[in-house]
Amino acid sequence: MSKGYLQKFIKVDEIHTVAYREYGRPDGIPVLMLHGGPGGKIDFRILDLIDLNFFRVFTIDQRGCGLSTPKGELRANTLFHLISDIENIRQKEKLGKCIIFGRSWGTVLGLMYALKYPQNCLHLILRGIFLGRNTDELWTFEQSKVKFPQQWAEFSDGLTSFRPLNEQFYEKVFSENKKIALFYSSKMTHYFDILATNNVDIPVEPESEENLIANKIFLHYSVHHYFFDDVFWEQHLGELDVNGIHGVILHGGKDNDCLVEQAYYLHSKWKKSTLIVEPDVSHCDNQPEIRKQIQNIFTTLKIYFSHRL
Repeated sequence: MSKGYLQKFIKVDEIHTVAYREYGRPDGIPVLMLHGGPGGKIDFRILDLIDLNFFRVFTIDQRGCGLSTPKGELRANTLFHLISDIENIRQKEKLGKCIIFGRSWGTVLGLMYALKYPQNCLHLILRGIFLGRNTDELWTFEQSKVKFPQQWAEFSDGLTSFRPLNEQFYEKVFSENKKIALFYSSKMTHYFDILATNNVDIPVEPESEENLIANKIFLHYSVHHYFFDDVFWEQHLGELDVNGIHGVILHGGKDNDCLVEQAYYLHSKWKKSTLIVEPDVSHCDNQPEIRKQIQNIFTTLKIYFSHRL
C-alpha cells in the first residue's frame, strides 16, 4: 500500500485546532502514534516499519506542533489537554480499542491515556521511556555533564549555578530580545542533539524559528513539571496490570537523553509489559537495531490480531 494519507483537523476548543493524519487500511487495527518533545514532531520514517495493509495508523500533531494551530500556542496547552485531544480524535473517528504507540515524551502521554481510558487500549508500544520525574529532568539539565563535560560547559555557559537551569533557559528563550532567545535556544537544540545521538561532533547550526518554537513548548512543560507530580507513577502504574493492559517497552542501553533506568522502573511496576533493551542503542529511532525491533513488534501484533480482520 502507498504512503497516501488523509490530512484531518479537529477543533478541540476555542483556541486550538489539532492536526492529524490517517494512513493505511480503512478497517485496519487502529494505531494512535504520539510523538516526542514536548514540542516535537512525528518521525514519518517509522511508517515504513508498519504494514499499512493491516494497520490503520493515525499520527497526531500535539497542540502547538506541526500543522496544529495556533503554531506554538501555550495557552490551554497541558498534559491533560493533550490526553483529551487523543480521546477526541478516537471518538471522532469512531474507533474502538487502539494500539497506543508513543516515543520519548509520547510514552508519558501513552501511559497517562492508558491509565485514564484503559477500556480504549488494545496494546501499548512505548519506545525510549521518559517519565518526567524530577530526577529525569535533573539528569537532562545538570547531571548529564558527567557524560559530556565539555559540551555541558558550553551548554550552560552564561548561566548561574544558583537556579535550576531549565528555569534560566525559560527566561532566556522567552526573552523579548530575539537574538538572546535564538542564542539560548540554539544551545538547547545542540546539546539535546548530543544527548540523543551520543555524537559530540554535531556542528552548531543557525537556530531555526521551528526549533525556537519547539524549545519554548518544551520549556513550558519543563518548568511546570509536565503538569503532574512524581508520586503519580508510584500511586497509579499498578493500575495497568489491574486493568489487564499489555505492552512492550523498547529502550536503548546507551540512551543518554532518557536513561535506561526509566525503562527498568516502568517494567518493575507494570508486570504485563515486555522489556526489550538494545544494549548499544541511543535515543534515536533511525538505528537499525531499533527499526528492526519496531518492525518485529508490529509483525507480532499483526499475527496476534489477524483474526480480528
